[in-house]
Amino acid sequence: MKLDNFYVVGVSHKTLEIEGREEFFKEGLGQIGADLFEEGRLRGYVSLSTCLREELYIHKDSEFDIMSLLDKLRDKNYIYIYKGMDALDHLFRVVCGLESVIKGEDQILAQIKKSYSSSVERKCSSTIINTIFHRAIELGKKFRSKSKIAENALSLEAISVKFIRERVGRLEDKNIFILGVGDLSQGILNIIKKDTIKKITLANRTRERALEVAEKYGCGEVIDYEERYTGIEEADVVVSITSAPHPIIERKELEKRGICGDKKRFFLDLAVPRDIEEDVARDDLAELHNIDSVWEVYKENMKNRERAGSDYLYLIEKQIQVLLKWFKYKEELEKVC
Repeated sequence: MKLDNFYVVGVSHKTLEIEGREEFFKEGLGQIGADLFEEGRLRGYVSLSTCLREELYIHKDSEFDIMSLLDKLRDKNYIYIYKGMDALDHLFRVVCGLESVIKGEDQILAQIKKSYSSSVERKCSSTIINTIFHRAIELGKKFRSKSKIAENALSLEAISVKFIRERVGRLEDKNIFILGVGDLSQGILNIIKKDTIKKITLANRTRERALEVAEKYGCGEVIDYEERYTGIEEADVVVSITSAPHPIIERKELEKRGICGDKKRFFLDLAVPRDIEEDVARDDLAELHNIDSVWEVYKENMKNRERAGSDYLYLIEKQIQVLLKWFKYKEELEKVC
């Protein structure tokens, strides 16, 4: 059965803390997939990279030994590998949000769609990959629609804003500095724009993109990325979510500008790898949290979602059966041909 050549290799928040995920991020799992595809050892692949997981979905050549992929990675202890039905079940659970910290959250569905579309655009998918991911995305939509698991749901951006409010109080009298203007930053902006915030400042490596986002949400002053420490100096709340491979807010730079300890500041680092050095919070006036801190606050809230999700697990099984019928049909067709 062709499904036997479908695999997933990866790590997630369930197997590895943020420090370990940062190291794994540097390994470049997506690049490993690209190299193997270029060498003709993979028939297709999809690379999924989020703040909580790094995964490579693979349709391999029959002759390729999947274990040889591990030789390209330094740390193999936290990696999971699923094959065939197990890989299919894992993908379906991920796309339904059942492997997320927030059960049923919508962001992972959008991320899978984006990752799959990227694979198609770069012509590194395959018939098997296409069929599986089409069915996965279809399932993700149906699962949320029928289970209502995301009704009154807390997205990552909503959780982040609530997390900030619980620690700093009212945002109306605060200066907020947001570094990075990706999807998560825009989600946060979309929520806080409804409040009468004293001041919102945006910075991004591409200034034009920051200007577009500021105009889109009708809020925010834009400064150059190089002026980010000026933004921090004026801020009460700093939220950083960039794709930089190393810290972009450093203790020594804050000290150089006399920013450390001058007033109370709240830092929320939602980037993986992290944007903000831990030493930034050495002073009593500075409070620093990362993405793992955010999840802890709402674990209790997730129990209700888990119950809602378990009642609709049959949808996953039905979609698996649909795919198995498709694989069987293809095999019989190939025998006739």
